[in-house]
Amino acid sequence: MSRAIIRASGLGLRASGIGFALATALLASACQQDSAPQPVFVQTTTALDQGLSALRLNDFARAAAWCRQATAEPNPSPQAFACLGDAEIGMGNRAAAEAAWLAYLDRAPNDLVRRHALARFYMNDGRMPQAQMQLDRVSQMGLATAETFYLVAEIYRVQGQCPPAIGNYQQSLRLDPGYGPSHEGMQRASAEICPRQAAPVRRAAPQVQDRMTGGGAALRPGQW
Repeated sequence: MSRAIIRASGLGLRASGIGFALATALLASACQQDSAPQPVFVQTTTALDQGLSALRLNDFARAAAWCRQATAEPNPSPQAFACLGDAEIGMGNRAAAEAAWLAYLDRAPNDLVRRHALARFYMNDGRMPQAQMQLDRVSQMGLATAETFYLVAEIYRVQGQCPPAIGNYQQSLRLDPGYGPSHEGMQRASAEICPRQAAPVRRAAPQVQDRMTGGGAALRPGQW
């Protein structure tokens, strides 16, 4: 009986020794991991990020400086040129804004929103050929929308050309029957530049007298 107890006690001690050794090893491993150098993450902000942040705050001068720096970087993001153009127009520098936007569209030709915006920019300046060129480019790329045809129609309306203006308004409405600007534009064109067909003048029927009167006796037809 006593020998069995002793053997059991010995097994318990050996098991406790194994458990203690395992715990010691795990603790040592954890200490080694804690003492290992941890990577340091440094948050960086690019010139473009700085420029866009300033642009959102309407700090156009600061935005232009940062975005101009971003355009000078190797392989600059197209967005840097768009940012620069927006900053320049915010400061009233139309020529610089135009140059930056054109540089952006050279790098992102399929940006329909920006290309339409540039066409409107030219139209506001009265530069209709340049606006038409941008809209033709949209059509050549197969990206024309209801807005594209509306802008083309507006160019013709301003130039006083009724048939092409109406035709482009109609094409715009074929693509989007609910496009309000084209409905309004067609009404303006009809009122301003499209000649209205004159209503036929109702002329009085000729009154043929069956008698000639004069100083003498009246003559009946056949006696003239």
